[in-house]
Amino acid sequence: AWDNYNGNGIFIGVIDDGVDHQHPDLAPNYITQNSFDYCGNDTDAAPTDSDGDGVIDSHGTAVSGIAAGKGNNSIGIAGVAYEANIVGIRLVAANCTSDYSSDEAEALALNHQLDLVDIYTNSWGPNDNGSTLGAMGPLALAALEKGILEGRDGLGSIYTWANGNGRQNLDQSNKDAYANSRYTIAVGALNWKGQQTSFSEAGSNLLVSAPSYNNYEGVDSGIFTSDISGAEGANLTDYMFCCEESSYFSQESNEVPSMGGTSTATPMVAGVVALMLEANPSLTWRDVQHILVKTSKKVDHSHPGWFETYEGHDYNHAYGYGLVDATAAVNMAEIWETIGEELVVNTGEKRVDGNIFDDNDVGISSTITVNESIDIETIEILVNITHLYRGDLNVFLTSPNGVVSELVRANNDPGHHYRNWTFTSVAHWGENSFGDWTLKVNDTDSSYTGDLNTWNLTFYGYSALDKDNDNLSDYAENIIGTWPNTPDSDNDGLNDGDEITVLKTNPLKIDSDENGIKDNDED
Repeated sequence: AWDNYNGNGIFIGVIDDGVDHQHPDLAPNYITQNSFDYCGNDTDAAPTDSDGDGVIDSHGTAVSGIAAGKGNNSIGIAGVAYEANIVGIRLVAANCTSDYSSDEAEALALNHQLDLVDIYTNSWGPNDNGSTLGAMGPLALAALEKGILEGRDGLGSIYTWANGNGRQNLDQSNKDAYANSRYTIAVGALNWKGQQTSFSEAGSNLLVSAPSYNNYEGVDSGIFTSDISGAEGANLTDYMFCCEESSYFSQESNEVPSMGGTSTATPMVAGVVALMLEANPSLTWRDVQHILVKTSKKVDHSHPGWFETYEGHDYNHAYGYGLVDATAAVNMAEIWETIGEELVVNTGEKRVDGNIFDDNDVGISSTITVNESIDIETIEILVNITHLYRGDLNVFLTSPNGVVSELVRANNDPGHHYRNWTFTSVAHWGENSFGDWTLKVNDTDSSYTGDLNTWNLTFYGYSALDKDNDNLSDYAENIIGTWPNTPDSDNDGLNDGDEITVLKTNPLKIDSDENGIKDNDED
C-alpha cells in the first residue's frame, strides 16, 4: 500500500492520555494548534505523571507512533500512515481533573475539531474486569451521532475502538457500549501467528483484527513504537517494545498500563483507514466499514469459530472478518462507489414475559417476523432481561437463513439484569432483513431463574435489489413466490410490496380472505 499512499493530508485524532509532541518521530506530524488537553483544559496535550508513580504516561504516545509515526526520516519507526497528521486529544489520564463531567469531556473529545479530524482512534473504555456492563453517557452517544452525520463535510468521521482486553476475565466486547456502537469500528488483536491473543475479547460487534502480542510468551513478537522521549521515558532509546503488560486502558480503574493489547491493534486500523481515505477522499463512514468487511483476511483457519455468512464472507466472533489487509483495502477504496443512503427498519417491541429456566440449555426463544426487506450492515438488539446473575446467560440471534450471532456468552458477571441493553451484531453483513428472526436466551449455570421480558430489532443497511420497483426486494419475492419482474403478481391492481408491508394481504391471491371481494375492492 505504501507504494501509492502514506496518509498524506489525513488527520488522525488520538484520544488518549496525551501525546509527547517533542518526540522526534511524532513532532513532524503533530499539529500543535489543533490539539487540546481536556484534563488540563489547555492546548498542550502533552502527557504528565498523572498517577504520581514517577513515570510519565506513555500510552497515547505509543498509540500515535503506531498510527502515524514519521516515516523516511532515518530514525526510529514508521507508523502505518506515516505522513498523516496527528492531533493530540488528552482525555483519559489517571486522576484527570476537568471543568467538565466525564460524559461532557468524552463528547467534546469525540467531536474535537470535527471540521478537521478525519479519524478518531480510541484505545480506552470501560473496565474489562468481566463484571462491568459499560454504558455510554447520552452526551458521548450524541457526539458519535454528530460525528458520523457532520464529520468530514457530511461523509462521516471514522471512529476506531479497542475491542477490549478482558478475555481472561471472560469479558465480552458486546458489554461495552463504545466498542459495540454501530458508529465505531471494533478492533480485536492477533499475535504473530495470526491467532487471537490471550486477552482479546470476542463479540458479534467485532469487525476486524490487527496485530498485537501475547505478553506471557517469551518468544512472542511485539510491536515497536514511540515512547516518551528522553530520560523520563521507559528507557533511553525513545522507543518502546510492546510490551510488559496487556492491560486495557481504563478510565474507571485509574491505571496507566504499559502499551499493548487491543490498544496496539486499534491505531493500526486507524492508519489503514487513513491510507484508504487518501486513496478515495469521498468514502463515507459506512463505505469504510464495507471495504474492511470485504477485504480483511481469514486467519487461524483451524479455529472452530469460523463460519460463512449468508453473503459468503468468513466471520468469527473472535476475529470479526479477519486480519486487516491494507493493500486490498486501498485497492478497493480506489474504485469504490458509495453504498448510498442508509435505510433503517425497526420491528417495534416484542413482549415475551417468558421464564428462563435455571441451568437449562433449552432456554427460551422468541421470534419476530420482519416484512421489510433491506440488505443489512449492523443490527441492534435491544433487550430487557431480568436475572439476578446475568453472567449465567447466553444470548443468541438467529437469522432466517440460520446464521447465528453470539450476542453474549456465559461469563463471570455477578451483576443484575440486562435492562434496556443494546447488543450489536455485524455478523449478518449483506444478509437480508426479510423473514423470521429468533432470539434465544438460556441459563447454563446453576443459580437463579430469570425472565426474557421484551426485545426489539433495529436493522441498519442499504437498499436491496428490486428489479420491478414494487417495493418488495427480489430476495423477498423469491421467498414468497411472487414474480421479481412483475410488480403485481396476482393481477389484483395492488403491487406486491404494498400487499406484504402495508395491506397485509396475499400478493398471490386476488381475494386473500376468500370473501368474494377482490383485495383491491376492499377498504
